[in-house]
Amino acid sequence: MASVAEGLNPVLRLSGLRHRLSDRARNEHYTVYVDQCLEFYSRDFIGLLGPSGCGKTTLLTVLGLLRSPTNLDDLSEFELFVPEEVSRDDSWQRIDMREAWQKRKYRLIEKMRRRHIGFALQSGELISSLTVQENIGMPLKLNGAGETEVASRTKELMSQFKLTRLRDSESEGNSTQEQDSDVGNALADSRINRLSGGEYQRVALARSIAHRPSVVFVDEPTSALNRELAHGALSVMRDLQRNRERAGITFMITHDEDLAQEFCNVVVRMAPRRNEPAGEVVEVTRCEIDTEVGSNE
Repeated sequence: MASVAEGLNPVLRLSGLRHRLSDRARNEHYTVYVDQCLEFYSRDFIGLLGPSGCGKTTLLTVLGLLRSPTNLDDLSEFELFVPEEVSRDDSWQRIDMREAWQKRKYRLIEKMRRRHIGFALQSGELISSLTVQENIGMPLKLNGAGETEVASRTKELMSQFKLTRLRDSESEGNSTQEQDSDVGNALADSRINRLSGGEYQRVALARSIAHRPSVVFVDEPTSALNRELAHGALSVMRDLQRNRERAGITFMITHDEDLAQEFCNVVVRMAPRRNEPAGEVVEVTRCEIDTEVGSNE
């Protein structure tokens, strides 16, 4: 694996995982192994590849703090690095997630998940009773952001992810400027059940990064998008995660090798274990990325 450029902060580290899933009714079990160290740095775009059923989504739920590793006593390390909340400089705080799970620090775990992690899963999990702009702004509200900040960030993301649609009465003769305005964009106030599949997925992507998380997990992000829209949406997500003062990482599950080659500087491959109900990380490859940080925000 290629060396990591100097000056990048570690964001997520895991090694020695042996997570066991059990179905007691069927007397079946499946184990996910991570024997080598997975270590990701600010500005990484990671692709997680492998055949169906090898444990990719299970690994995502562990890394995303949605479930506790089942081998906490002999788990080598599980650390999350997040920006210091009270510091004005570019300092990071190390959170030992292994210890947090062991000591049942559920409030800390929930705080890390709410403030520093974002999800855009295949099902989307958008809230049907809320409008598009309310869904996108929800992570900010949950983290205590004010109305002005929520409105500004939501409008910004809707524009960047091309989530605009003219109102019927204004469909003719409107300029691009009017289309992007609060008055002209009918999509902002649309309910989720009025969205196309591509719009739904782009709303989920926008919502996942609204609160500027340290880690974003994306599961098959192109399944409902045509290739042009998919690449555009992923480019926006990559740039917004990388090009900010305290850059985060993006962790993407995909079966698309071309997509991984185009967007990912780190590729993690999983495969089933022979003659065992188990899957494991079998290879991690890294290539260098341009470390000059721009500014999209």
